[in-house]
Amino acid sequence: MSSYLFPIEVALILFPFLALLLTIPFAIYSYRKFGSITFMRVFILFTFIFYLMAAFFLTLLPLPETQDVIRIKAPVPQLVPFTFVQEFLSQTVLEFSKPATYLPALAQNVVIQPLFNVFLLFPLGVYLRYYFRTSFIKTLIIAFLISLFFEVTQLTGIYGIYPHAYRLFDVDDLMLNTLGGIIGFLMAPLFTFFLPSREAMDSLSSQKSKRVSYIRRFLAYLIDWFFIGIIGFLLTSIHLIPKQAVSNTVEVSYEHILYDIAIIFLYFVFLPTITNGFTPGKWIVRIRIASIAGTRVSFWQLLGRYTLFYYLLGGLILVPLNQQVQEIATPQIRLILFFISFSSLFLFALHLIINFFRKDNRLFYEKMSHTVSVSTFKSKIPETDH
Repeated sequence: MSSYLFPIEVALILFPFLALLLTIPFAIYSYRKFGSITFMRVFILFTFIFYLMAAFFLTLLPLPETQDVIRIKAPVPQLVPFTFVQEFLSQTVLEFSKPATYLPALAQNVVIQPLFNVFLLFPLGVYLRYYFRTSFIKTLIIAFLISLFFEVTQLTGIYGIYPHAYRLFDVDDLMLNTLGGIIGFLMAPLFTFFLPSREAMDSLSSQKSKRVSYIRRFLAYLIDWFFIGIIGFLLTSIHLIPKQAVSNTVEVSYEHILYDIAIIFLYFVFLPTITNGFTPGKWIVRIRIASIAGTRVSFWQLLGRYTLFYYLLGGLILVPLNQQVQEIATPQIRLILFFISFSSLFLFALHLIINFFRKDNRLFYEKMSHTVSVSTFKSKIPETDH
């Protein structure tokens, strides 16, 4: 039993790191595809990823030492179908006339191993039918291909990592894995009847897509600043600006402050004026800045919006912490500057929390500039009257 539990334990340890890596790509996919993120969709897709990871590890782990593999002869592939039936008949202790042999027979490897191979891809069939809505034929093909991938990985010694295979390539495993996927497909309604349908999840996502959440906006913010980082790298690579202008070290120079002022103006004010409220990050998550009156956002509205957010709020938080400013200030002035920075950050965080629970969740710089973040997602699900 420990040989089966160990790969699952490894998957449990590694999955949080994989989930962290997939969070932003998944969020981008969700906003592009569905217009919002729902808990049930996150739960289903991430449990599916964990299942695939655990299934893969079950076919590979524990990994042997390379020297141990070198010392043993590579197992000869088993290419005769239904060999597991012959092995069961020849090795089982089961006697139908003796009930006392039933439990011992179930504990034998000739029973556990085939059952394991069936159950390995059983959840795959459930996921494919319930969430991905694949047909019976597609499920059969996918289950077979995934099983083949597992077996080829074993046959090749994890594609050359080991000098030869350390586990047996078995055609019966292909058959039983594929059978498990088919059984999972057929029995999916028994396991998913209490879950919302895919159509219900899509409908809920479509409804939620109309509201632009802080998470969606923060994701656009991260993407935009990622692009700004790329722009800075390119500008320094071709020597148009000095490296200290885009340096993110603690010792922030005056050049860096001037560069930030310029890039914020060009990226968040000038560009959206031309693109009707879009930045690359906002376009990716399908939102844009619009006038509260419903008209095209103007240059002056964008200038007011981002002057308040970046130049005023950002300046109050970051400039007092600038090392060069700190060096020319007296201890008393430093204390005042620190108080200004901390107070500005605290008040904005409080403002953010309070507005999070309001129906109109626009922040102070949006209200003062008469702008709003709106969703550009167009649902393909027809609206129905209730």
